Amino acid sequence: MQILKLHDGLAKTITPVSRIFNGVGASMALLMVLLVTANVITRSVFGFSLTGVVELEEIMLILLVFGAMGHAQLANKHIGVDFFTSHMSDLNQLRLACFTQLLSGWFFLMCTWQSLVISHTYWVENDTTLLLKISKTPLTLIIALGLFLLALALVKDGIKSSAELLQKKQGVWAGMSWLVSIILILGVLAPGWFDWSIEPDANGWIWGVALLALLFSGMLIGGALGFLGAFGMAWCFGTDAGLGLLQTVPLSSVSSYSLCVIPFFVLMGEICFHSGLSDKLYRAAYRWVGHLPGGLAIATVLACGAFSAVSGSSLATSATMGTVALPEMRRYGYKDSLATGSIAAGGTLGILIPPSVILIIYGVLVEQSIADLFFAGIIPGFIMVAYYCIAIMIWAKLRPDLGPRGPQHKFPEKVRSLADTWEVMCLFLLVMGGIYGGWFTPTEAGAIGAAGALIFGLIRRRVSKKNMKDSLLATGRTTAMVFLVVIGTAVFGYFLTSTQIPMHLAEWAANLPVPPFVVIAAIITCCFLLGCVMGTLPLVFITVPIFAPVVESLGYDLIWFGVVMVVVSEIGLITPPVGMNVFIMKGVADDVPLTTIFKGIVPFLLADIAVMITLLAFPSVTLFLPKLLN
Repeated sequence: MQILKLHDGLAKTITPVSRIFNGVGASMALLMVLLVTANVITRSVFGFSLTGVVELEEIMLILLVFGAMGHAQLANKHIGVDFFTSHMSDLNQLRLACFTQLLSGWFFLMCTWQSLVISHTYWVENDTTLLLKISKTPLTLIIALGLFLLALALVKDGIKSSAELLQKKQGVWAGMSWLVSIILILGVLAPGWFDWSIEPDANGWIWGVALLALLFSGMLIGGALGFLGAFGMAWCFGTDAGLGLLQTVPLSSVSSYSLCVIPFFVLMGEICFHSGLSDKLYRAAYRWVGHLPGGLAIATVLACGAFSAVSGSSLATSATMGTVALPEMRRYGYKDSLATGSIAAGGTLGILIPPSVILIIYGVLVEQSIADLFFAGIIPGFIMVAYYCIAIMIWAKLRPDLGPRGPQHKFPEKVRSLADTWEVMCLFLLVMGGIYGGWFTPTEAGAIGAAGALIFGLIRRRVSKKNMKDSLLATGRTTAMVFLVVIGTAVFGYFLTSTQIPMHLAEWAANLPVPPFVVIAAIITCCFLLGCVMGTLPLVFITVPIFAPVVESLGYDLIWFGVVMVVVSEIGLITPPVGMNVFIMKGVADDVPLTTIFKGIVPFLLADIAVMITLLAFPSVTLFLPKLLN
């Protein structure tokens, strides 16, 4: 079949180019860490800073992000909301996938075109960076290449889906997917051709419905947000406004020094995973609490909390602790429900206990201090650990067969076990102490933490060429996945700001004849329901720009709201029907039914609700440390 030959030809062309480009980009993560670390050392020891570090970091971040764009799609790492599509028949899933893949592909081809347009403009105007006078033309060409590879990877997937539809005698659906997707893309240009427009603040609900339709169609989050933002800008303010966003946003969104902290903490977590730090954490926790009812599950939660202090990722914490803790709990006769439930729930601590990638992204979105957000998450993180441990003890008391007590270890043995966890303690104190002590910024703290994790891994001889390569490539893919959503959110955010929709919503909510806490409760309920059907990243990116102005207009602290949003996100990670941590746990324990894992997280959901009530009733719990340290 000719269409399959086209697919195979594209795959053979894209794959090697994407792999090379990804390798070059991924190497930037290590160079960025080394450069920032060197700058901190020279500033602290010798009293001078290296020239142009911020600009070099921003340039390397561009290479890292766009170098991995295409490769991440080839590896199916970019995220979409598949809650509704996963419940469709295989044929309907294929029909929808064909359309969304093509629409995303054409959209990123349009982004490529606009990146080339702005690149030519920079060339003609000889536009350069501010300090080092580096031409912006090659930077936008790197962006264009990354977006082009992403677009080709998506079109390749669309061609494959079309071929499968033809084999199933669904040629009409394949043809409609191509036709409708192209018409929608041309719709961005249509206002310029016909001089049509829509009132900017008219029918805001239409855009909301359109966004939900695209998101729940399974389309990539970044593609759905970016396309609708560009489409809306074109129809409300003219074609030039829509295309102008596609020219400037990819560069302005990624070349942000403050966002360099994301790959830094991702790399730190990857190195810690490969260095085996989780093993020692788990053994130490078990020696202290293993003799309690459900002691091994309590040890798992404590180890998850400690590992969260260096990983910043819930999924990484769940995957890591799952491979370490599950075999041990099974060996001691723990039921799968308690074992898998404690790991899946304990993994959610990764996005609350600092450093947290989600808190970083929230801070950037609402322009709040990342350091304050980090410290605000510490006490709620400890409270959540305590509530989880209490839930386990109560459950194990009621059902002793779920988790037999382990042996009682002598106090000197407990103390000696703590000596094995010194690397994690040092990393946490280094990162948080450095921020509080004013030795370095949160962005620099991420680099210092990654460098420290690398040094500890080398000392323990657990970092080889292979797992270092794996860490860098995984960092590149994860960073590209996050930044694709960042770019799409930025485009859609400009559209929202231009139409004043969030401001109108905030004004409406502030004037409701109900107490402010009722509005806050409604917002949290909405976020919780959305969190049940989408991942943490899309939840934060989509809801925060809309709800943060409402929360602020009601007089609530945005630092407090950030921690509340993270707790809501945590609940979504273990709540049906999506529950990403549950599916991570299913991947680790493929012989355990999903129903068993979901039963195992019920006590932890009750604990999460108790945490939420505590934070809502006592906001000072969240704000105590930031206010004290400020």
